[in-house]
Order: sequence, then structure tokens, then C-alpha cells
Amino acid sequence: MYDYNPYIQDYAFPSLKLAQAYVPLQKYVSLYPPEEAIKKGTAFPELDMPYVGEKMR
Repeated sequence: MYDYNPYIQDYAFPSLKLAQAYVPLQKYVSLYPPEEAIKKGTAFPELDMPYVGEKMR
């Protein structure tokens, strides 16, 4: 379909970065037990934000 050209980004958008991660510092509070962490998808309760989908509307 399209050939990859690494120079097109530098030529067309010289000041645009393709991606940059932002990871804020977090305080360690506690951990879920291993069985619960596997079920929830995270070991950190502070990061436990289940997807609610259509309920938000």
C-alpha cells in the first residue's frame, strides 16, 4: 500500500514528536493479594479503575 519513509515526518512536521510518554509519580500505598490482583488486572488499588462503558452516558 504505502512504503515507509522515515524522512517524511521530519520533512512535513519538523517540530512534531510522534509519541512521548507522561508518567506521573505515585505514592506506594498497598498491594492487592496475588489472586485479587490477577482478577482485577492490577496489583495497585490506586490504579483500579474498572471500565464502565455505556453507564457513563
